[in-house]
Amino acid sequence: MIFQMYESQYEDLRGTIYGPSSPDFHPVQASETLRSSLHGLETKDQTIINTVLYHNNFQRQKILGAYEDMYSRKLLEDLEEECGGFFFEMCQALFKPAPNYDAQCVYKSLSNRHGDRSVAIEIACTRSPRQMRALRDTYQIDYRKSLDKDLTVKVEGVVGKMMHLLLCNNREEGLGVRVNDELVDKHVKILMTTTIDDIAKNVNLFEELFIGHSWKHIGTVLDKVDEARKDVQDIESIIRRNKNIHSEIRLILLTIARVSRNIQIYFAEKLRTAMTAERVDQSTIIRICVSRSEIDLQDISLEYKRKYQRPLEHDICQSTSGEYTRMICTLLSGFNNLENSFAPTPESIEE
Repeated sequence: MIFQMYESQYEDLRGTIYGPSSPDFHPVQASETLRSSLHGLETKDQTIINTVLYHNNFQRQKILGAYEDMYSRKLLEDLEEECGGFFFEMCQALFKPAPNYDAQCVYKSLSNRHGDRSVAIEIACTRSPRQMRALRDTYQIDYRKSLDKDLTVKVEGVVGKMMHLLLCNNREEGLGVRVNDELVDKHVKILMTTTIDDIAKNVNLFEELFIGHSWKHIGTVLDKVDEARKDVQDIESIIRRNKNIHSEIRLILLTIARVSRNIQIYFAEKLRTAMTAERVDQSTIIRICVSRSEIDLQDISLEYKRKYQRPLEHDICQSTSGEYTRMICTLLSGFNNLENSFAPTPESIEE
């Protein structure tokens, strides 16, 4: 099944990959280019990068099919044989249909033997209602079990119930969503008279405050709470410094707070954390760059530069190497959005 990659929910956000318009999309030509790059004495990595990133996620599914029809071979198997490493891992992510990729990330996060559900929490808080519906449907198909039931089995207690609410319930979103001032005031009052410890223990209260409402609503509520408490710590600091609550509940609350205010800054900070860890977290770098490439990666890069006073590409280069670095930097620069961009062809490959 072929899926169109998730579109941005906001007209003013910009991804870095759009792909050629339908009349200019030629999956057979792209397949020939990739085969020429992979077949021979020397693999032409830059041509592979250009060809893959010239096309969007939906078009890549068509290329996979065309390649197999033409050569009776699987493109990803040929890529793995010639490339490997993080370069191939990124190719896998780029060629996987977006809902399947999200479902895979959630499944791995829930199945993590170390109990790290941070990726599932990230996805639950950063995907649109349509994305989440597609994720749940795909999860059922790919893993032959519902996300609902898998959560019940794999994540117990209050953490499990909160994650279930985030992953399995729809949220009000869209360009026309308006903030209900009366409901905002009600939620501000609750937060002003309730401790974070109480919210962390009370699933019903958590649901009332954070489930089903738009991120604009939640951000407005938290801003008003901080404004009313301007002489004390802001709510994010209060959550972060509270060591009495479960670490994953703290992460859930922090993620909700950060995403509700600025999702692009949230991802910029996640990328920074991934690059500055003792061991660079390449899987997080790949997941964010790939999953946001057609939504708001350009805006994430701008927020990164504002916050850290240097380009995201610069820090990516310090944290990666080889053709993998070139692929990520090409993705960040928006290869096919540049003027005079072109679709690589077999004839354009240097002999």
